[in-house]
Amino acid sequence: MDADHSHGQPPPPPPSSTEILMAALLNVPAVQLPGLARALAADARRLQSRLAFLLLSPPHFTRALARLRSMPLPAKAALLGRALLRSLLLLLPVLCPDGGSGGGGSTHHHHLLLQPPDLDAALLLLAMCDSYSPAAAAPSPVDWRAVIVDGVVASALSVSGLGGTPWAALGPYVDAAAKCRRFADAVAAVAGDGGTKDGEGSGAASYAAVLALIPVAVDGAPCAICREEMAAGGRGVCGLRPCGHQFHWRCALRWLARRNTCPCCRAELPAEDPLKETRRLWRSVERMARGG
Repeated sequence: MDADHSHGQPPPPPPSSTEILMAALLNVPAVQLPGLARALAADARRLQSRLAFLLLSPPHFTRALARLRSMPLPAKAALLGRALLRSLLLLLPVLCPDGGSGGGGSTHHHHLLLQPPDLDAALLLLAMCDSYSPAAAAPSPVDWRAVIVDGVVASALSVSGLGGTPWAALGPYVDAAAKCRRFADAVAAVAGDGGTKDGEGSGAASYAAVLALIPVAVDGAPCAICREEMAAGGRGVCGLRPCGHQFHWRCALRWLARRNTCPCCRAELPAEDPLKETRRLWRSVERMARGG
């Protein structure tokens, strides 16, 4: 009877992106959390200062806005995706190469983190998304500087904006990181990219992952890609990180130009494509949330 009763119940809804993130954060060592909160608060202050500088300097604001307007829609979508991905990487530094020390200090290693002038354009784009209200839009061209200033002032005077502790900065980063997966799914749906049938990443590995290949000495085992023997003590063999499987250099380079997975164990390497890299990182977040 119990089986019949449970069979008649609808399945529980899948956890939301925010719930998955919070579960992953619960697995972060408690000793690292205060440093993480301070790092996020410091980063939030830096971004606020940079946005204030853009708003107070018409030439710099005009330059950043012109750069943003010159981008085609797919480039704007990629920029927004990378801006949201930045929050995820700062919130969970262990996702970054050589990360895991807490406090966000290692995130500069990730190849998709924004640098000026893209960072300025991303700040404006995020501020536009946060401040713009279609219901209040005037028929004339939007004065983006005035709209963003109003939004920044309203945010600064809100309860969260007046928060006096580093922990007050945690919420906005969780919200932005949760949007990271939803945005990637939306872009994939529009592009008709459902991923590979096994759900793993595809496409080229990142340049950083290729540069991380290391020369190794072998014992004559065959290359898993071409099946030819790798000469013992030869110099044309490399190893993948982090799994350590070995291949001919030429075979590994050709393989990684098309795929970001190890041909032996299917371990995922960082992907050059922002959408695929977001999906790869989110799978890591889900494993963290499960305690893996």
